[in-house]
Amino acid sequence: MRHAILGAGGVGLALGAALARAGHEVVLVMRESSRARYRGVIDVHSKLHGDLAVEARAVERLDEPVDVLWVTVKAPALDAALARVAPRLTPGSVVPLLNGLDHPRSLRARFGPRQLVGAILIEAERTAPGRVTWNSLYAEVSLATTDGDGDGNSDSAGDVPEGGAAGAGGRRLGGLAEVLADAGLGCTPEPDPASVLWRKLVLLLPLALATTAADGPLGIVRRRPELSALLRDAAREVCAVAAADTVAVDDRNLLHTLDTLPGRTDTSLHRDVTAGVRPTELAALTEPVLRRARDHHVAVPALAELARRAAERERQAEVPAPHRSTYRKGETS
Repeated sequence: MRHAILGAGGVGLALGAALARAGHEVVLVMRESSRARYRGVIDVHSKLHGDLAVEARAVERLDEPVDVLWVTVKAPALDAALARVAPRLTPGSVVPLLNGLDHPRSLRARFGPRQLVGAILIEAERTAPGRVTWNSLYAEVSLATTDGDGDGNSDSAGDVPEGGAAGAGGRRLGGLAEVLADAGLGCTPEPDPASVLWRKLVLLLPLALATTAADGPLGIVRRRPELSALLRDAAREVCAVAAADTVAVDDRNLLHTLDTLPGRTDTSLHRDVTAGVRPTELAALTEPVLRRARDHHVAVPALAELARRAAERERQAEVPAPHRSTYRKGETS
C-alpha cells in the first residue's frame, strides 16, 4: 500500500518508519524548510525498540494517489497542512491522529466518508527533520469508522456521526487494522468514533495540563501534593464530561493509570511550551472540553484551574533560540 504522512513530527515519523519497515511505500509531506534538511531516511532512536533507519520520500505538496493519508499534524496547523494536499486528491482512507475533539468536522467536510476517526497512544519526539526519538514501549492506535446516518448537527466529538464499523468504512477499518498489526503497531477497532477521541483525551488532557503547569514530567507533578491532587480531580472531571457526552469512562481505571505511569512521562504540550512553539495545542485540547462542560452543566473547577496555570506557564515561557525546532502558525511539522 502507498501511505502519505501529513505532518512529519514525532508521531508521523514513528508511524512512517513502522510502515516502511513492513514493506509499504511511504511519502512524507513536509514544509519547505524541513524538506531542505531531510536526507531521505527516517532515523528512529529508541532504547526500548532499538534503532531503525528506513528510506522514505518527501514532498512539499501531495498530488499523487495514495491508499491512506495519515494526518499527524497538531491541531493549530491542520488547515494549512490540508492546503498541501491537492484539492481533487481522493485517498482511499483518511486517518487523523490529532488530539482533541473538534477536528473531525473539518476533515469530514473535505473528505466525506473516506475519513476514519483515529487516536494514537505513543511518546515520540522529533529531534530534527527525519529523526525521531521513540520513548514509549507502547504504540497503540484506536480506529473507528464514521459510517452512519448522523445529521452532523450534534456537538459530540466534533460532529462525528454514530454508526460503527459498517459498510465500506468498516472494510477500510479492518484493512488498516491488519496493516498496522503487520507493522508491529497495536490497533483496536472501536464501534464508536466518539469513544476513540474521548478515551485518549481523558488521559491526555489532565496529564498535559499538569506537566505544563509543573514545567516538568509526571514525577515533578507527584512531588507537589496540591498539583497532584488537581491532576486527579481534573481526571475525574474530564470523565464526567465524557459521560455527559455519551462516552462512559471508568475513572478508577484512569486514576490507576495515572498512578502507575513512569515518573519520566512527559507530554508534547509541555515540550512545545518550553521550546517556545506557538501556537500550541492548549486551546484545541481544553476549549472543546470546557465548552461541553458548560453545555452539560458539569462542574470542572480543577480542570479550569489546571488550564489557567498551563496558560500562565505558556505566557511566561521564554522565546526559543533561533536554532530550536518550532513551527509557525499555519505550518506542518
